[in-house]
Parts: sequence; C-alpha cells; structure tokens
Amino acid sequence: MEGNGKKALQGVRVLELGPYVALPLTGRILASLGAEVIKVETNKVLDEMAFIPAWSRGAGQPDFQRIKKRVSIDVRTEGGLEVFRELVKVSDVFMTNFRRNILDRWGIDFPAVRQLRPDIILMWQTGLGGIGPYYTYKSYGILVQHMGGVSLMTGDEGEPPSAINTSYSDYHTGVFQPSAIIGALMRRRMTGEPATMESSIFKSGAVTAGPAILDYQVNGRLPERIANRDANAAPHGVYQCQGEDRWCAIAVQNDEQWAGLCRALGNPDWTGESEFATMDGRLANQDRLDALIGEWTSQLSADDTMERLQREGVPASIVSQGDDLFASEHLKARDFYRASTSYVAERGTPAWEWEQRDSLAWSSPVRLSETPMEFGKYSNVGEDNDYVFREILGMTESEIESLMERGALY
Repeated sequence: MEGNGKKALQGVRVLELGPYVALPLTGRILASLGAEVIKVETNKVLDEMAFIPAWSRGAGQPDFQRIKKRVSIDVRTEGGLEVFRELVKVSDVFMTNFRRNILDRWGIDFPAVRQLRPDIILMWQTGLGGIGPYYTYKSYGILVQHMGGVSLMTGDEGEPPSAINTSYSDYHTGVFQPSAIIGALMRRRMTGEPATMESSIFKSGAVTAGPAILDYQVNGRLPERIANRDANAAPHGVYQCQGEDRWCAIAVQNDEQWAGLCRALGNPDWTGESEFATMDGRLANQDRLDALIGEWTSQLSADDTMERLQREGVPASIVSQGDDLFASEHLKARDFYRASTSYVAERGTPAWEWEQRDSLAWSSPVRLSETPMEFGKYSNVGEDNDYVFREILGMTESEIESLMERGALY
C-alpha cells in the first residue's frame, strides 16, 4: 500500500533550478521515489509552464511540480545567492537546465558549486549538448524533434514533414535523467566519488529514430511518411467511427488476426477475394481495404468496434480523448488520477495571491512493492519557504525578513 515503508531515495536531497518540462519531470520522479526535492523559483520571473494550458492556467503544474518543496529565491541578488549557496552545501544533487554562461554570471557555475559541496552530483540538462558545434545554440524540445529525425517520419504520404504538437523529446529526457542520477548516487555510495553529467534533449530524441538510422546504414534507404500504415501489417490504421472525432485503431499483423477481423465483420463476400488472401496482397491493396473497413467502422461506436475486434483476437483500441482517460475503469482501478489542487497563475501577481482550485494530477505509472512511490502534496511557488529556510538552513525570523525586504526572497 502506498505511503507505507521506506522510500527508495529517502534521505537524498535534490536542488532543482530550471523551468519547462524535462527538468521538472525529473524532479517529480525523484520526489516520488522519496527524495526531498527543493525547487528554486522566483515570483519575479515565472516559469512559462505555469500559464498552460491556455484554457486552464496552472492546471498542468501538479503533474510536474508535485511533492517538491518550492522556495522563492532570487539568485541574482547578493542575499539570494548566499541562501542558494547554503542550500548547495546540504544537497546531494544539483540539477539545472540554465546555460553555463548564465550560471557563471550568477556565481553558481559547476566549479563554484563543487567547491561548496565536493561530493555533489551535478546534472546539467542542455538542449543540444555541452560540447560540439551546436553547444552555444539555444533550443526547445518542439524544435529538436525536427533535428532528431522524428518529423521526417511523421505525416501523410506525399505531404511535408509534420511536427508532433508537444515537446516530444523532453519527456524522454525527463525519464533518462532520473536513471542517470540514481546511478551516480549508487556509485557515490560505493566509491565516495562525485559525478558531473550532461544530458541532451536532442540526443534523447535522436535515440527514438534508431530503426530509421539502422535501415539507412544497412539498406541506404531513407524513411518515408506513410501516415498510420506499417510496412509489415495490413490493415493498419485508425478508422472513423460513429460520433464526433471518434476513431478506432486496428493492426492486423498475420493471417490469424486477419481471420479474426473477417469474423468480426461477419465474413462479407469481399473478405474472400484473392487480393486479400495473403499479407502481401493486403499490403498491395490497402486503399481499397481501408475503404471497406471504414464503411463497417462508420456504422459502430469506437468502443463497440474495439470490443468486437478484441473478442476475435484482433489488436484494436479506441483513440482516446481526455474524457475517455478520465472515465477509464482500468485507470480508476489503478488509482491513476487523483485529487489535487492547482493555482490560477496571473502575470504580475505574486503566487500567494493566486486563486486555488480543485484539480487532478496523475500518479506515478510505476508501482514498487517494498519502496512505494509517493503521490504527496502539491505546493505553490514559495509555499515551503518557512520549512526550508528555518528548519533546513536554520535561518532566524529577522534574517528572513531582511532578505524579503531586499527582494532576495520573493
């Protein structure tokens, strides 16, 4: 049962400095594993992620910032920098996605951090890498997917490359980084040695193009955009069903699944035609095959289509919308979505004045039997100042008030 037992990273303290997706996701995962993650922010320059999605500002933040201790420190001020340095001294890991010239300007580049805590684990998240011809370039995940080759394989046949409308590579990076940090912590425990690691969003995305690279190396063949089709399966695609924007995905990979599809359709005469008798035939006649299957699916709901096909052993699934995921009996049984709070971010207004509201957040997809993953509390920007400054750093009331008056803690 979650909430019982020692957490896997209990006793580890992580200092997180940086905005957007990949770095906060890393912190969320580490915090779920029991690490005390202290996220350093400021009310002066807010993470743009606080303002998305546009139709519900701030509702996505619990997914990335949950369980963390969130403090507001302006490291650009003398007093704020000193507080940050004190946090470095009591932390096991420092991770950031700011460029080194900015960190150097603030006085917290990696050599300075290493002097403060010689055995600290350093994780530097970059866009394109800390060395190499592109290391000075600024980048974002939604652009890097083009560089990594993903968009060359995404889109309809004969059409230009298509972008996935999200920071595709950020989510890979956010999973790779916790693994690297855990490995470095294990190494330090065994050897006493620290570690400095650099993580690249570009490289995290490029690894997903692996099969295309192998195909080019072996066959000299570049990937083609083939929409939802597959070179080794037919039918293979999404088919429109009854209702607004309702679809069912179907993938037939062998003759046994083809026979199951035919049974689900009621074995209409066309299924016995010679052009569909083999996989090669079905691949060669996909346009007609898709049209015939689409005539059948258009008469049914997406759920009914999926269930009929699955009963016959055919791989099929509805294309889920948000309300499908929310209503999913399977996700409910897994206690995946849980009640949370969020805050309506307002530019020019300090976070403590933001409106609080009820919300939902995902729990960790990972379940550990003996070191449970934690869901935990969601804090607003600066909500944990008292705990961190007083209990961890031992600061006095007068010290805190003085720094607040000077804008160092805000």
